[in-house]
Amino acid sequence: MKIRFDSSCVTDLLELIMKVTAYQKLLGKKQIALGVILALIVYGFMCVQLVPYTFSVDPTVAQLQACFAAIPIATTFWFAVNMFMIVLSDQRRQKKEAK
Repeated sequence: MKIRFDSSCVTDLLELIMKVTAYQKLLGKKQIALGVILALIVYGFMCVQLVPYTFSVDPTVAQLQACFAAIPIATTFWFAVNMFMIVLSDQRRQKKEAK
């Protein structure tokens, strides 16, 4: 089975993509700020909690290692919070449009 890419097919696809991208702004400034604040709180919490799991005896170096280890954890949390807010916002918007 061969797939043809006629100009009308490509035009229809581009129109569909343009409609979808116009709809994609799902998070506002408050939601983005909330995600950043929550990620910073998780980062601070993890900096304190990871100190006993470092390899250094020196408290300053141990704290520095804990802070470096907390970066990927807080970043992963930030991505998860943003994905959750995007899905929730999209579901609310679709529910509102369905009414």
